[in-house]
Amino acid sequence: MKVEIVSIGTELLVSDILDTNAAYVSRSLRDLEVQLTCKVTVGDDPAMIAEAFRNALQRADVVIASGGVGDGPDDFTRQALTAVTPQPENTSPITLGDPKLYATGLLVKLDECALFCLPGKRREMSYLLETEVLPFLRQQLSADMVTGWTLLRSVGLMESVLKQELADIAPDPRHRIMFDSFAGQTNIRIWVQAPSEEAVQAELAELKQTITERLGDHVFGGEADRLEQVLLADMLQHGITMGIAECYTNRVLFEAMQPLPGHEQAITFIEAQTWQQLANQLHLNNVTPDNLTEWCRHSAEKILAETGSDLGLLVYGNIMPGGVQILVTLASPNGVSVTQRSFGGHPENIDQWALTLGLAHLRRWLLVHS
Repeated sequence: MKVEIVSIGTELLVSDILDTNAAYVSRSLRDLEVQLTCKVTVGDDPAMIAEAFRNALQRADVVIASGGVGDGPDDFTRQALTAVTPQPENTSPITLGDPKLYATGLLVKLDECALFCLPGKRREMSYLLETEVLPFLRQQLSADMVTGWTLLRSVGLMESVLKQELADIAPDPRHRIMFDSFAGQTNIRIWVQAPSEEAVQAELAELKQTITERLGDHVFGGEADRLEQVLLADMLQHGITMGIAECYTNRVLFEAMQPLPGHEQAITFIEAQTWQQLANQLHLNNVTPDNLTEWCRHSAEKILAETGSDLGLLVYGNIMPGGVQILVTLASPNGVSVTQRSFGGHPENIDQWALTLGLAHLRRWLLVHS
């Protein structure tokens, strides 16, 4: 099977940001033993995107595109698909993912070829790749070889540490353990080749159990799990409520958790994006973040009191000359706990780090107290 990758976005074309999506897709294809024909980058031009799709479909059986999926005039990919599929009644795109929760993708089947169009945001792209694209490819390849894979999701350990911890687990050449990290979360992909489907599933289950036992609580879920979904389910199960506020993070926690069913039973979001707005909401009179750590502690305690919740969480992006410092402060009846880390790089990636740090800090509290 031949696969081609198409990256869409003018910012990629002019090298304003690195194309980490294409690298992630190509790494994820290794365990499937498909032939990667080409990687193409094209700007936000529907005509050029359509031409890139046509050329890719001539060379490959499956085309995986990322970027250009948006709303209204920014949906360059859907405009391009109209030009590529002149008979839409026979080739209507299939929506990938849940539009009520997160960004979605598209699948178009053309004769013997398949064209996947995924969002450009890394977090959403990788999720749809793992839950929609790779299972599709695996099904197409099942007639040629008996292989299988599963995914474990982890948080709290660096990729280098995970590789060291698991180095002795898969000495068999028919077994592979691969890693991919982004913004503090690491996916552990387990791949197996065996004589039969039953043997594949048995060996996958054994490897999965061994890795989970080795890593313990650092594993938070499997293929379709997201950290925010796992945490919300835990909070709902134990009847835990929480107030959340964010400053200078582009409301990344709100964007991740607000769409989840049942969030209104457990979470109260405070409408603030700057420290001044938060101070007004919490009635922090004559208090400024001159000592930022102390200000965040005081604010988290006020969130706890003002919302009447079991927990008060504040995630603060402190913009500095050399980068951004993320401060996560959690107030509970047991006291206040803090996580701090500094980052450089693209702002969107730093926001995703803020999301992971906030959720991971909350998860540690839940593991101890729920």
